[in-house]
This record gives sequence, C-alpha cells and structure tokens, in this order.
Amino acid sequence: MKKIVLSLSLCLLASLGMAQVTFYVQAPSPNEGSYDFTYAEPGTWGVADLTDPANSVLAPMMLIEDGSGDTNPEGCTGGGWSDMTGHIAVLYRGTCEFGTKALNAQTAGAEALIIINSLPGAPVGMGAGADGGAVTIPVVMISAIDGELLRDEIEAGETEVFIGSKEGLYANDMGFSTSDYLRAQAFGHVQLLNQDEFEFTVEMGSWVRNHGTNEQTGVVLNCTVTLEGTELYNESSDPATVASGDSLWIPLPTFSQPSYANGYYEVMYTVSSAAADEADYDNSGSADFAMSDDTYSMGALDPVSNVPVNNTNQFNGTTDNLYSCLFFQDPNASRVGVSGMNFSAGTSQVPDETSLDGMVIEFYVYEWLDAWVDLDDPAFNITALNDIADAEYIYTENLQSENISVEFEEPVILEDDVKYMFCAQMYGADIYPGYDTKTNYDWNIEEYRMPTSPIYLSGQWYALGFGGDRNPSLSVKMFNSEGASLVEMNDVKLTAYPNPATEIMNIPVAMKEGNIDLTIVDINGRVVAQQTVSMTTNRLEVDVTMLPAGTYIANLEFADGERGTLNFVVSR
Repeated sequence: MKKIVLSLSLCLLASLGMAQVTFYVQAPSPNEGSYDFTYAEPGTWGVADLTDPANSVLAPMMLIEDGSGDTNPEGCTGGGWSDMTGHIAVLYRGTCEFGTKALNAQTAGAEALIIINSLPGAPVGMGAGADGGAVTIPVVMISAIDGELLRDEIEAGETEVFIGSKEGLYANDMGFSTSDYLRAQAFGHVQLLNQDEFEFTVEMGSWVRNHGTNEQTGVVLNCTVTLEGTELYNESSDPATVASGDSLWIPLPTFSQPSYANGYYEVMYTVSSAAADEADYDNSGSADFAMSDDTYSMGALDPVSNVPVNNTNQFNGTTDNLYSCLFFQDPNASRVGVSGMNFSAGTSQVPDETSLDGMVIEFYVYEWLDAWVDLDDPAFNITALNDIADAEYIYTENLQSENISVEFEEPVILEDDVKYMFCAQMYGADIYPGYDTKTNYDWNIEEYRMPTSPIYLSGQWYALGFGGDRNPSLSVKMFNSEGASLVEMNDVKLTAYPNPATEIMNIPVAMKEGNIDLTIVDINGRVVAQQTVSMTTNRLEVDVTMLPAGTYIANLEFADGERGTLNFVVSR
C-alpha cells in the first residue's frame, strides 16, 4: 500500500486551488472569520474570475424579499423583489436553478449573491443552468450550519462580507491565514498526560504575508495565551521588513508552564506593521486549545460543555463504508484508559429526505501496528490495525448534528508510545459525519509530519483525512488508569432520591478524593448536561429543573477511576 503516501489528504489539491479566494465575515461581527464556501467560476457562468482582486466585493449581507413570504426565501421568482443595491443578497438553495436565483439577484441590484445550502453537509458546486451565462456578479454558497449561525446578522443587514482575493488590492496590507501558524498538536488535551513543561509545550510562530503593493516595515508578530482572563504568555518578534508580494516566517518562543490547570486556553496571534493596514481583518487569528481531566480531540470543543463542535456534516462521497478517525500517540499513554467517545452526524436530504432514525454507527479503538516514524517515512502504511475496544450506537430518532455519547463494551488501558486510531464507522452515502472546519493544522502537518484525522473512504486510507483544516467532531473519553484493571473496572452502586424528581435529585456517594465528573444523557444517548463537582459532603445534589420530563441516565466518574450509572426520571 505505498500509494498511501500519495493519498495523504483527500482535498489537498482542492484546498490549494481555493487558497486565493476568501469568504470573510468582517469585524465587529461576533462571528468574524473565514467560512467554508464554493463559488461560481467563469465558463458556463458569465461571472468574472474571483482570483483577480479587481473582482472582489465588500458589502453588507441582506436577506432578500422576493414577494413569496417564505421565511427562507429561495429567490425563484423574478418579480416582487426588494431593492438589493449596495448589498450582497442572501437566499436559500431550493427548487429552481442556481443561475436563475443569481440572475434575479443581479436584476434587483445585488453586488453579489450568497446561497445558503438548505441541505445538511458542506456547500456544493453550482451549475449555471439556463440563466447562469447572463450572471456577472459573484455567486457563492455556504453551509446550512453557517447560514443559521449568521442568520440574525443577515436579517439586520449591517454585517459586511469580503468575497474574492485581495492580493495587490491595497497599498498597505499585511496578514496571514489559519493555515500559516502553529498551534497545539491537538485541541482537547488530558491533564494527566501533560503535567509540566517537559510533557506539554506549544511551538509558536507564523508566516506573515504582504498582500499590498507597498513594502512593509516594522512588521511584528505577537502571540498571547490567556486562561480564564489570566495572561500566561505574551511574546512579540523583533521588527522586520517584508517586500510587496513576499512572505516571512517569524518564530516566537515556545509556550510552556510548570503545570497546567484545566480550562480553555485562548491563543491569539496578531501581526502589525508601521503603516496603517487598509484591510486588517486577516491580521489576527486564534489557535485555542483545552485541558481537561478526560477529553481528547483534534476538532474544537465547546468552551462551556466541552463537547465537540460541529460546523458541518461532511459529505462522504461513498456508497460503501466510511471510517472517520483521530490519531493518538503519547509517551505517557499508560496513565489513562479509554471508556467511550462523543460524536455527531447528519444525513443527506437528496433526492429524498433521510432520517438518522435506525442508522448504525460503530466505534473502535485500534492499535496502529505499522512501523513508521512520520509521513515522509517510505514505510508509512495503514494496513495493520488491531481492534482492542468497540461499541455500537443505533439512532432511535432524527438527531441531526446533535452530540451523542457512547461507552465501549469494555474500557481499555493505553500503552506508552503506541500508535492508536479512535474511529467511528458509518455505512452508505446518506450519513455524513460531523466536522469542525475552523481548526486548522496545515502548518503543524508541515512542521511535525504526523497524521491528524485519518479516514477510510471508498477502499482507500487517507492519512490526513479531508485535510488539515477539517477535523471530525469526535472526542475520546479518557480516565485515570491508576488502580484500574485491563479486564474489569470497579463500578459503584448508585441510588437516587427522590426518583422521579422535579427540582433536586440527591445521589448518595462515599467521600472520595478528587472531583467527580457527572454526565447526563437522555434515553437516545444524547448528552444533555455535563459538570465537574468538587464534593464536600457525601451527597451529590443535581439540579434537574432545566430538564424536560422524561427518563435519563446519570454517569458518574470518580478521580480514582471508579464509575457509577443510574437511571432516573424527571416529572413535572
């Protein structure tokens, strides 16, 4: 399988081809940043080339009014439109051709058109149809999830978006992208594996790029790291000069700490220069990571719930099976065991609406036994995978894009420096795994030459999955292996009162050292609440006032590795 070296990433060429064209939501939007998109290209469309900066557009988004009265207007009718002059029109994918929508938007005076995908999954390529040849304004598509995120701002009609390339568009314009800078080698880290500056460090640095026509002097890269408002790191480079159209790699000192508290570490890169930047929206970028007792992930974790973020349900392009995986290797791995995983998924709605109800996802922990050093090793292979833990989840309702928690049939203790893959396997073309499209490991891959999120698709393994900028919405649940058995974990018998409960449920527990992790799931396995509790009495009080009436499962995990589970009912 030496062809695996040639199949590092499924979308490498596509990513390079899209690199010059951006869809960027401008500050002061709370959702500022770049978004995944597709765009119409010259040919059957009459549009201009978006890689030419002269064809870029910067204008506020505005939801169309086309006379249909639809909450999610599709723009299929030519009459009854409101005036779109000076705005980027926004509408939804629907029953008519993309070219027809775009021509109607152009006729209404729109500067460009954003089509929100009305179907789960990533934005798709857009055919011109009968009318696309007459369309000259830029036409782009974003995902349904991103459309929902931006909907309030779209309706307000004040948030500006830049669509196009800005190379040489301004005189003074420094910047970088998320693919240019280093970040932690995963997003979710387990504290037990990363206890001091010898066990966990983050290399810092970024490429900075002069997009402007003027030479830039006094170019400085800065990076800060904060934890719950406390600044842990603040380093700046010496001033440098960067010629027009050129780039410069700027390293910064390594980030390390004598010890690492649990929490959400906010990492912010910023580039500045002596001249005032005329397009400063790409002058900063975040490279956050999280530390916890029990969660490993490559994709972003929600800072409140600590569950994986799902930006899109990724079209899998296969009628066979798909493995979506996380790579893991650690010199201290024997300190932890693995008890389960969290994930999310969605389904195709084409040509018919498809429900997740009844679909099956299988989960595996694999020892990756092929002997290799890095991606450049001629011996690199994905052939020898040893299944050491597994679980199955069957949907009982249509939980589109919702986080699900599963437990392995038997927990497994990991071994030091052994390569592992944590995988979710799904079958057929209708189910799409959840993915985070905001966390980018592109430059980490260049620096460290290690796999990130492998996938198996249509009979082929891809070591970098869908690319370093697409990471599965998967997390691995780990626990302290001290005192734990490879064969059997000690379970604590739990009871609760009152049960059914209406406001407060009490769970008697023996006093133990350390925190207790509480996870509540509903009868479909959906995580509805998570918290870490520091016990001061022998009774755990759980507030259930926010839970709808129904049956739930409470999972408790103690610092010594013991666990307990109980069923309870909330009544109203």
